[in-house]
Parts: sequence; C-alpha cells; structure tokens
Amino acid sequence: MVAASVTALSMSGQEATTLREKFKDHFFIGTAFGRHLHWEQGQPTLKLIDRHFNTISPTNELKWQPFQPKPDVYNHGPADAFVDFGKKNTMYVVGHVLFWHSQTPEWVFQDDDGNPLSREALLQRMRERVHFVAERYGSRINAWDVVNESIMGNGELRDSQWTRIIGDDFIEQAFRIADEELPKAVELIYNDYSMTGKRKRDGVVKLTVELKRKGLRIDGVGMQGHWSVNGPSIRDIEASIVAFSEAGVDVHITELDIDVLPRHPKMWSGNADTKLNLQQDPRLNPYRNGLPDAIQKKLAARYASIFGLLIKHSDKIKRVTFWGPTDKHSWLNGWPIKGRTNYPLLFDREGQTKPAFHAVMQLPTNSNSQKKDNSK
Repeated sequence: MVAASVTALSMSGQEATTLREKFKDHFFIGTAFGRHLHWEQGQPTLKLIDRHFNTISPTNELKWQPFQPKPDVYNHGPADAFVDFGKKNTMYVVGHVLFWHSQTPEWVFQDDDGNPLSREALLQRMRERVHFVAERYGSRINAWDVVNESIMGNGELRDSQWTRIIGDDFIEQAFRIADEELPKAVELIYNDYSMTGKRKRDGVVKLTVELKRKGLRIDGVGMQGHWSVNGPSIRDIEASIVAFSEAGVDVHITELDIDVLPRHPKMWSGNADTKLNLQQDPRLNPYRNGLPDAIQKKLAARYASIFGLLIKHSDKIKRVTFWGPTDKHSWLNGWPIKGRTNYPLLFDREGQTKPAFHAVMQLPTNSNSQKKDNSK
C-alpha cells in the first residue's frame, strides 16, 4: 500500500455510480450468494452483483455438508459455478468455510463402524478436504475462512466435536493444514460473529497473536456484521477494527446486514444457532407491507455511520461483504422465524437502490486513509 489522495471519482472523472467504483481505493466491496441465482430468468441479480461488487462469498456451496455430503461423494458443481463467475468477472473470491461446527456431516467425525475417529484420523480427514479444494481451485480462490465461529462470547474456545477429538489446539492445527496445503498466495482468515464484545474481541486477539508466535500464518480476521439499527455502537465496532489490526492482520467485515425488525431474545443469545426456528409472532414481523419512511431513514443513517467508520479505517480493512445482494435474498427473512419480511441490505426486493444505498454513496471519501492494491 502507498499513500494516495483518495477520491470518490471514477476513471471518467464523474461521480461514482456503483459501490465498486465508490470504494475502489479503500477496500473490496462484496456480497454473498447461492446457487439459485444462476436459475433466475435473465440472471438479473448476477448482473447486479457484477455491476456493484468486486468480491464474492458463497453462502453454502463450499461448506462441508453441501460440498461433500458422503465419503468420496462430491457435489462441487455449484461451487465450480461460483468460482467460475468470480474469475470471469475478475473478482476477489472467498472460500467459506473450511472448518465449522455446523453444516459438517457426521461421517467426518466417525470411522466405518460409526465410532468416533482418533485425533490423528480426524486431522488426516481435515487435510484431505483442504488438499482436495487446493487441487481443484488453487489460487482461483483468493482467500479462505479457515475456521468459523470457534470462540465463544466469553473469549473461550467453543466445545465441539472438533475440540473433543482433536483438543484445544484444533484451530492451530486447522491453520497449519491450510497453510501447508493451500497455495501461498491464498489468504487465511479466522471468521466469527459478535466480534464487538470485549471478551470475545480479546479472545480472538489472543488467538491471532498465539498463532503468529508459533510461526503459523493468519492473514485476516473476519468480523461478521450481523448488526441492527440499534447496535452495536460505532465505538465498539471501531475498537475491534483497531484491536485486530494491531494484532497484525487485515480486517474483513463479513456477512454485513442491518436488521430492522424487533429481535427475540433467543436470536442473539450468544450461540447464533442457525437451526433456531421460533414460532410466528406478528409483533416480530411488523413491516410485511413495506418499510415505513421513518425506518428507511433510520436504516440509511445507520449505514452512513458504519461506512463513515469503515472509510476512516480503510487502511486496516481489506474487504466489506454484505450477506446477500438484495432484501429478497437475505437469510433474515427466514431466520429465526420463517416468512418474515426484512429489509437489511442496500438493494430492495426488485434490485433497486434504497435510501441506505444513496446515504453510503454520498459519503465523502477523501480521507487520510491509504490506497489499497485491490487488483487481485
């Protein structure tokens, strides 16, 4: 990175009209999407993604369960299409995720008789997975979330089948295997939610420092941005960005969406259970017929505040990725209550820009941040 005068102007000298133009000198700007977008007639959402974003993440296609549901059985077609789309459009492609306590099939942890694997056998199975994706995709995938959601809110290691079999050095072993099997040009990331809480922040900083002290490579920390119009505070988001950067890694803002609906206490109890399925409650789905202007303005102001902070610290930030391209495709419509109508992103259900989009696009970007080489 070299110091540069940063502007929001495109190469033609006109004001930026797309997100990728707006932030081209600051950080990659991206979205996550799934296989179903390839089935849309005319592929309008893929065209929107190509126009506005320069980095992509898969929602499910590279997770272990969808990718390899059974031993020696691979469903890599959707992942292949995802990577091909990214490379065709010269995007920074993220692999999500190598190792996670969720969406990992039970056979991974068992021998042929259904008994728990030994530590050595599970480590070998982990290596086989990484070797396979390394052989198939190589550096066409620019970065991998090596481990996802393995530090709890108190800063301690999550109890999972990974830790019960491998032990407390599970994350260390995962990064060791990834570093040894993946091309050196591929960046290695630790990704997690609720990263603005102090105890969790400190736990991830400790993890990062310890991995580096042991000579292991960790290039980035992913802060999942499943936030709301009411929190976390800008101060807490900033504290985590600074802390992770000072630990010697790039910061990735991942899975960004801003929830505008009332939240049930079980939604954010600290475990982010993706299988949570709560009963219907009209009080938790108040905007079925459209978002009131007052809430639109609140969402726009929230996004403006967040992106103002990200611009301020863009010398520390590698990537900002939304968890979905449009409101229609947001996971928050189905979690933790199926059939809700949520509005957490910058594009509405028809793919049209929202007031939040314009609030972000109107932010000044001639800060003292440093220009990034976002050519990968």
